[in-house]
Amino acid sequence: MKNLPIRLMLATTTFLTGVGVSGAALAQSAAADAGTDQIVVTGTRLRSANAESVSPITSVDAAEFELRGTVRAEDLVNALPQVFAAQGAAASNEATGTAQVDLRGLDPSRTLVLVNGRRLPYGSPKSVPSDLNQIPTALIGGVEVLTGGASAVYGSDAIAGVVNFKMIDDFEGLRVSANIGASQHNNSNDELQDLLDLNNAATPGAYEKPSSNVVDGFTQEYSAIIGTNTEDGRGNVTAYATYRKVNPVVQSERDYSSCALGTAGPNGSEYKCGGSGFAFPANLSNSLNIPGLANGFRVDNGEFVDGSGVFNYAPYNYYQRPDERYTLGAYAHYDINDHFRPYLELNFMDDRSVAQIAPGTVSGGINGSTGGLNCDNALFSAQQADYLCGSNGLSTGSTYDVDGNYVGPDDVANGVLVRRRNIEGGPRQDDLNHTSYRMVAGMNGLLAGPFEYDFSASYAKVTYRSRFTGDANRVRLGNALNAVVDQRPGSATFGQAVCAINADADASNDDESCLPLDYFGPNGASAEATSYVLEDKGITGDTSLTNIIFAINGNLGEYGIQMPWASDGVAVAVGGEYRRNTLSYVPDEIYQSAVTPELPISGEVNVKEFFGELNIPIVDGQPFFDLLSIESAYRFSDYSTGQTTHTYKVGANWAPVSDVRFRGSYQRAVRAPNVIELFSSQQRFEVDLTELPNGKFDPCSGATPFATLEQCMNTGVTAAQYGNIQDNPAGQFNTLIGGNPDLEPEVANTLSLGAIITPAFVPGLNVSIDYFDIKVDKLVGSVNPNLSMSNCLATGDAFFCDKINRGQGGSLFLFEDGYFERFNINTGSLSTSGVDLNINYSYDLAKMGDLKFNFVGTYLAEYESKPLQNSPANDIFDCKGLYGGLCGRPRPEWRHKFLTTWYTPSDLSVSVTWRYISSVDVAQTSTQPALSGSFAEVNKTLGSRNYFDLSLGYTLSEMARFRLGVNNVFDTDPPLTTTAAIEDGGNGNTYPQFYDAVGRNLFLGVTLDF
Repeated sequence: MKNLPIRLMLATTTFLTGVGVSGAALAQSAAADAGTDQIVVTGTRLRSANAESVSPITSVDAAEFELRGTVRAEDLVNALPQVFAAQGAAASNEATGTAQVDLRGLDPSRTLVLVNGRRLPYGSPKSVPSDLNQIPTALIGGVEVLTGGASAVYGSDAIAGVVNFKMIDDFEGLRVSANIGASQHNNSNDELQDLLDLNNAATPGAYEKPSSNVVDGFTQEYSAIIGTNTEDGRGNVTAYATYRKVNPVVQSERDYSSCALGTAGPNGSEYKCGGSGFAFPANLSNSLNIPGLANGFRVDNGEFVDGSGVFNYAPYNYYQRPDERYTLGAYAHYDINDHFRPYLELNFMDDRSVAQIAPGTVSGGINGSTGGLNCDNALFSAQQADYLCGSNGLSTGSTYDVDGNYVGPDDVANGVLVRRRNIEGGPRQDDLNHTSYRMVAGMNGLLAGPFEYDFSASYAKVTYRSRFTGDANRVRLGNALNAVVDQRPGSATFGQAVCAINADADASNDDESCLPLDYFGPNGASAEATSYVLEDKGITGDTSLTNIIFAINGNLGEYGIQMPWASDGVAVAVGGEYRRNTLSYVPDEIYQSAVTPELPISGEVNVKEFFGELNIPIVDGQPFFDLLSIESAYRFSDYSTGQTTHTYKVGANWAPVSDVRFRGSYQRAVRAPNVIELFSSQQRFEVDLTELPNGKFDPCSGATPFATLEQCMNTGVTAAQYGNIQDNPAGQFNTLIGGNPDLEPEVANTLSLGAIITPAFVPGLNVSIDYFDIKVDKLVGSVNPNLSMSNCLATGDAFFCDKINRGQGGSLFLFEDGYFERFNINTGSLSTSGVDLNINYSYDLAKMGDLKFNFVGTYLAEYESKPLQNSPANDIFDCKGLYGGLCGRPRPEWRHKFLTTWYTPSDLSVSVTWRYISSVDVAQTSTQPALSGSFAEVNKTLGSRNYFDLSLGYTLSEMARFRLGVNNVFDTDPPLTTTAAIEDGGNGNTYPQFYDAVGRNLFLGVTLDF
């Protein structure tokens, strides 16, 4: 046992004891004390005394969860350099309410999440990747992260790798824990505070500075674990209950996120407070180019004036969503005899989170976004009526019949639409609720001879509820904007401003709730009129997983099947698996009746699989061959979609001496399209376009467009529209997304080569270094709008140009008929390669205690994208060390986490963690043809970041442990950018899931054992 590598030892320790401490010596000692002759390793179903992992495995033990004061599993996993942040607590705009893990930055859908070696269900019917919120942190005994394909062992989705959470299932006694924490930040960015002062002077109240010292984001988590062993010692029942509540952090409380940053000055050399073209009190759009009327004008103190304002949407957005979660569950097992050992897992979670962004946009006029404003509008001042209609030869009069019933205006300023923020209606909020149930029942034991079996059946269901508030109903908006003076004799509202639908002779279309919506006067809209146009809309749905697995494994050495130079026999595992994923997604009538309806989804995908593994020890205990073994795995999958896949693995271990082991593997992995990718209906989404040197986002917008007329005509612009198209100052444009039932499975090839060094002359030291190379073909995805726009402008290629649909007036954001098409297709390929370094070392300080070190680092050598299968060489690009544009979120070349812990003889422990992220450059600074181009960005480089975390732990007695600490001790600000895209985790002028965006995190915790 003493020569087994540290990672396998740590895996054994966490499996057998449920707790662990980083460090080679401790893991090795614990494994030896356990007295087991078999090892359970993530990444294989083989259970063998000589099991040596051929794939890199990084372990995080339960002790580190306490050291960092973690109440969310995502926070600790995201600190690993192999992990790129995905959906999580910092996502607000387009948030799913789930927490996801993204190994190697290949997308969360390509990472498989396991609990005790078994799959978690879809995260929700809106977002498939598994939700880490389902995992109670108090029960986590350890986490193993296997990077590289593992589809031959676990099936679809394990392209980037596997994250396996090992839960405590053998607890005895009662444990009660409490953890509290908060964020603290000192606002001291002089440049941005001056910018806020400057803008607030021009627009009072819109750019207020936060306090110099802010404490917010209070978190609390309470847990109870109770367990008991049976009298005969052959069984255990462990039950748990947890409660977590997290308060929000709002962007208005940080000086670097209080305004939406844009660029100004020569070549974008200075920051400005930008914002949305949907402004307050109101912008108006002359989208159909009425002669004599400005393209854009605005409301200013009850008058129409030329020019458009911007709206600072940033202060409303959450940096950290509020969250409230309950979990309950139990684990039980009993060894009736060696042949029959039943086990049971029960888990329940109810999680509610609210995503908040700025007040909704109002875009439209009479008949919603397709109409205009009536020239006889009763809410217009004389100046406004003349500005809009009189000066342009349009009539400001109205037509009534002999009874005073409203017939219609003499003229409608067709194409003149309101663009403003519904301030009166408050911020938009998406109230997200996920309720999950999971049950695993199974049995294992000796089958016959050397063979063991494991049979399990699991069922999990996630119920989803979403309630979205803050948007305006387009029909009611049109009704409320069409205001006239009531001319009906005897009417209770005679001579007053009323909705036109209530002042005509047709009583069938009356809506007594309708009140005129005054977006043009100095006082804004009334609460009653605002309430009329607001709508609440909801989505319900659920997703389920049925998973049945039967596996047999054994060592054939008992039958003499082993190599003559090996002390162990050939190990085999075979089995079959059945999985069924179902999904139901039901938007309510409001969603379904929208201009672009969001329709229900209902579907299922099931798969029947056969798998096998083989490990052949060739030689051990010989000169230059302390160990030589090879292993392989194969899985055949037959999907209900009519597709079949073959996945396999081949690998080898060679230890010339006991101190050094070399390993390598080649794997073929697959990912079958999920139900959402196959069957989702068309729906709206926002996308950010890259800012251009002229400060515009749409290259065909403005009086002097960035692109030529010929180029813009490729995108659907007419000669009359050229020079008259309005840009969105926020850079956010419409996209139309949707599923595709003809998708093919993704295929990946994974190569890993590594070495593990445990030198006997340095006791307690363990070093592993591994090279990885992953290439995914037939990517399920869509064509990035930035790519569609740049290629269409440059080449006029119909494949790209057909994905750009310009609406009225050539706009890509004002109207529902202006959008980028992003339906799912099998696109090109994505490949990444690099090196992982993992060092563990423990040192005995004699009377001063022990020092333990754990270092995990990743060097990114390549992150290359081929947009389409037939893309020419000039369209292929490498995002290593870059961010923004086609590269999206940051891809730093180097990241590491270095944990040092001093265990003193006085039961006090002190831990310091150093987290490092190297700098990244704006993608367009690259000389690569596909990336190089124009851009506007103050910081061409997002500088490197060093974060230091400090924690203290004290064991008062066997019954009580205390801990306190500070993460991001020096309150390091995140790097700022104006090009952080929403779909890539951008929010608040940075990437808050990737960098520490809210400042220091202070925590205090106590654990009591009875």
